[in-house]
Amino acid sequence: MDVFNLKDKEVFVFDAFGTLFRTALIGSALKDIVGDASEFLVEIWRRKQLEYSWLRNQMGEYVPFNKITKDALEYAMNKVGLNDPKIFETLLPIYDFPELIEGSKDLFLILKSKNKRVCILSNGTIQMLENGVAKTEIGELIDQIFSVDEIGIYKPNPQVYQMALDRLNVEIEKVVFFSSNQWDVSGASIFGLDCVWVNQYGETKEVLPFGNVLEVSSLKEVNLSF
Repeated sequence: MDVFNLKDKEVFVFDAFGTLFRTALIGSALKDIVGDASEFLVEIWRRKQLEYSWLRNQMGEYVPFNKITKDALEYAMNKVGLNDPKIFETLLPIYDFPELIEGSKDLFLILKSKNKRVCILSNGTIQMLENGVAKTEIGELIDQIFSVDEIGIYKPNPQVYQMALDRLNVEIEKVVFFSSNQWDVSGASIFGLDCVWVNQYGETKEVLPFGNVLEVSSLKEVNLSF
């Protein structure tokens, strides 16, 4: 694989949920409702959320990500044997009003000080992404937001990365894509984007095809590159 230097890149594109926005929160409110099943519920929810997006890609049956998120939570609740509507009220807002993962804003400030373009490319709806940007107060640091809603196809389909590249109107060599999701990094790097895998959850590397990928343990580590 070719080695690339982050300092040479002009456009920095970030996945949103799990990469910039924290979504795997199990707060006291959920524990009060669910008890010991909290972690199991959230684990099933996140897994089904991904599975449903991929399956809908295969079937050509697109629905917005907020619908998939709700459907996946409904399945998880059924699996665990719960039906309390307060679970929806507690968990679904995480995607509209997330917390910013540590190191994100500092990195954006550094990039903007060096006249780099900062963008988001996500499976989330444009409303979810705009809500998240507003909640975390990073709007002035984001140049463009790209949602798969624009084309009705989820990542890691190559059409998603092509859509972003077309909107950016820049040579692919000038772009770098960041994600904490290995399936996303695999798809983007095979498409041809230089990628940074933000392995902030200490995951084992998947046995998937990968192109040019740098691995870092956090966005804080990326800050040191500049």
